Amino acid sequence: MTESDLEWDARVRHAPTSDSHSRCTNSWVPPVEELLWRTARASTLVRFFPFSSHNCLRLATSSDFATAEYLGPCIVYCYDDFKAPDRRPEYWVWDVWPQEPSREPVLRTYDVDAAVRELERLTADFTPAA
Repeated sequence: MTESDLEWDARVRHAPTSDSHSRCTNSWVPPVEELLWRTARASTLVRFFPFSSHNCLRLATSSDFATAEYLGPCIVYCYDDFKAPDRRPEYWVWDVWPQEPSREPVLRTYDVDAAVRELERLTADFTPAA
C-alpha cells in the first residue's frame, strides 16, 4: 500500500468523526466529509495525494510537501444558505486555489458525484510524482 493510499484511507476513517462534530454544533461546515472522501476515494483522483484545508478537498502530486505541486482545482463544501432552516450542503468545484473573489466556481452542485467528476476533469492533465 502506498503512502497516498494510506492517506486516502485515513481521510475516509476520520471523516465520520468530523461529520459528527458538524452535526452536534451549529457548524458552518456541513456533515458531508465521509460521503465526499468515499466518493473521491473511488475515483481517478486517488492518483494524487489528498489533503484538506478547512472545508476543502485538496490534492497534491505527492506526499513530499517540500517538492510536491499543489493542484489548483479543489472541492469546497458549504451550505447553500447557512441561515436558512432548510439549508442544504453544496459542493463548489474551483479551478484555482486560492479562490479569487472576482471568479465563480466552475460548478456548484448538490450532487457529490457530479462534483468529483468535475474535479477529475479539471485534474486530467496533471501528473502525479513518480
